[in-house]
Amino acid sequence: MFRDPILSAFDRLHADRPERPLVASSTRLATVGDVHRQADELASRLHEHALVAGRLVGLVAPNGPGYLVGYLALRRCGLIPVLCDLSIPTHALEGILARFDVAGCLSLADAWPRGGEHWTFVTRLGAVVRHLPETVGAIKLTSGSTGQPRGVVVSAAALVADEAQLAAAMGLTGDDRHVGAIPFSHSYGFSSVVMPALVRGALAIVPDERSVMAPLAAARDLEATFFPAVPAWLSAWVRLASPPPLPPSIRLLTSAGAPLSPETARGVRERFGLPVQVFYGASECGGIAFDREGSAAENGTVGSLVDGVTVELDAESGRLRVRSAAVAEGYLPEAAPELSGGSFLTGDLAAWDERRAGELRLLGRADDLVIVKGKNVQPREVENLLRDLPGVEDVCVLGIDGPEGPRTVLRAVFGATASAVSFESVVEHCRGKLAEHKIPRSVVVLPELPRDGRGKLDRRRLADPELSAASVFAAGGLRRAGA
Repeated sequence: MFRDPILSAFDRLHADRPERPLVASSTRLATVGDVHRQADELASRLHEHALVAGRLVGLVAPNGPGYLVGYLALRRCGLIPVLCDLSIPTHALEGILARFDVAGCLSLADAWPRGGEHWTFVTRLGAVVRHLPETVGAIKLTSGSTGQPRGVVVSAAALVADEAQLAAAMGLTGDDRHVGAIPFSHSYGFSSVVMPALVRGALAIVPDERSVMAPLAAARDLEATFFPAVPAWLSAWVRLASPPPLPPSIRLLTSAGAPLSPETARGVRERFGLPVQVFYGASECGGIAFDREGSAAENGTVGSLVDGVTVELDAESGRLRVRSAAVAEGYLPEAAPELSGGSFLTGDLAAWDERRAGELRLLGRADDLVIVKGKNVQPREVENLLRDLPGVEDVCVLGIDGPEGPRTVLRAVFGATASAVSFESVVEHCRGKLAEHKIPRSVVVLPELPRDGRGKLDRRRLADPELSAASVFAAGGLRRAGA
């Protein structure tokens, strides 16, 4: 009979020390015993729905002890949680649940429930339901190339392996206190906060309110030691005229979810006195590389491989292939060859850094490649040059539709003040340093680049031909985006 290693680890925590603090905010506390009791109570309520083990159930809950309760209860029933973002609109959530043929959805509005009656469970009556082995520990959601979400099927054993590999690479123990500001439903938040709490008893610290500064306040009040962050937050902190200091208890500050610019990494170190240690991974395979020294981001790399991970560069495409015990089993609703057989072929183009032995340098995404006048342009190369322009806080280069076809015009979108960048200054800066076809022909200036809740750039908005609210410059003068 299968015994979930996550449940086994949590039950050991409960047997050893039920009074151990597990989730805390500045004003509230939940112990291992509290979470264990509520998970058992909720599991009993779920059993009343007579769901067959191996069915998929959506899990929608805010960061807090309730999230851990919901996850544990579903697993105690042999059900497979689909980790859904709390911010997904209702109609979009219904579409996701239908796409993955789930049996129902378990949701919670209050991060700190007092019992099973605070949960809502809705069965998808009459729906075709999917069945997977009970060994599957979660379905992570990730964006697909078509815009439709994909489900990443991750075994419980792979989740545990990823947590162990990251803990070894980062030097984390059960005594560390993890700031849980990233949504627990995101792969980064789940692996950095939820899993360490469930298998090692590491305290999860959650802010009482939602604001950029709230996580810092909670970290200070509860003497956090590990702060998983995203580039968007770090960039916002650096731009503040008088940012609050980092709590002195923080010994590890990481950034993941999107590329961290060297300028932001340098700004954090100079202003807060602590380096940002970049963490590179994917929902499909967990952690890949980690910056153990704290200087990788400033030097343009993502650090060295996480313990237990091996990689190879695909000779034909330059894409990175990852193998480890943390690699997921496949995709839903359709399988794909890039994730199978214990390996994951990422969409990232990478190379070993020539100056820093053993460190990986990301060169961009294979699907971001732009064809201009029949010639390839890798946006990352252009972005690296444009970041040197005075007054530029952030920049994204991408292909937009033009007279010669889809994604044939190179656009540069800047996060900067309107007066900092002009089409002429961009062309002058690039000329002589880049080939003519690599020089942007559309330049957009925004106060800041749009990002999603995970800190990733919203490329659809950046490529929108109706991006007319911004200042758009071209050789002929001020024009509409994409003109």
